[in-house]
Amino acid sequence: MAGLRLNTPMIGQGDYLQLQAIYTHGALRYLMQNPNSNWWYQDGQSAAFGILSDGVYGGSVPLENATNIQLTTAWGINASYEHFWNPRWRTSLYGGYADVSYNGLANAILCTAMANGAFGAGIFAVATTGCSNDWSSWWIGSRTQWNVTKEFYLGVDIAYQKLNTMTTATGSVLSTVVVPTTTSTPKTFADEDNWMVRFRVHRDFYP
Repeated sequence: MAGLRLNTPMIGQGDYLQLQAIYTHGALRYLMQNPNSNWWYQDGQSAAFGILSDGVYGGSVPLENATNIQLTTAWGINASYEHFWNPRWRTSLYGGYADVSYNGLANAILCTAMANGAFGAGIFAVATTGCSNDWSSWWIGSRTQWNVTKEFYLGVDIAYQKLNTMTTATGSVLSTVVVPTTTSTPKTFADEDNWMVRFRVHRDFYP
């Protein structure tokens, strides 16, 4: 992990640029902050999906096909710039990209779990054509903040995010396979996106 903050007073007093790059192997929390569940975007019968796992293993010792843990590789970049129009008004622009990939054996084991993208088990698992659990996401956004007083400010944040989905051999999957609480209706995998808008009111009461 590496980061850089560069002050740019030649553009505006208080302006700065921030850059960050992250590479992980078997430690996705350094990239995803707090991945408690897999990523799933749904729009009707279409959905995008991404598995968040530090490692994958399969098979069993009695069957002599047990694997060791196949660690997941992931990397990402983030960039942001904040411009101060005056002491009370500021606007930031930010964006980033994250990529998650599984090696051949890990991919085959996950495809087996999807029930329609591989054959064999453990070290003998082989993914069929079209089944790939690699996925990525990118985002861009902007926030404008008004400092009404030193202790009170208002802000509006608008962001766009896109999830480039993993795929199966058939191009679809029963949603219960990846999201147990959903219905058993098959979902077709396709890249999905969404817009987010947030209005924030912040007030410091202490000290």
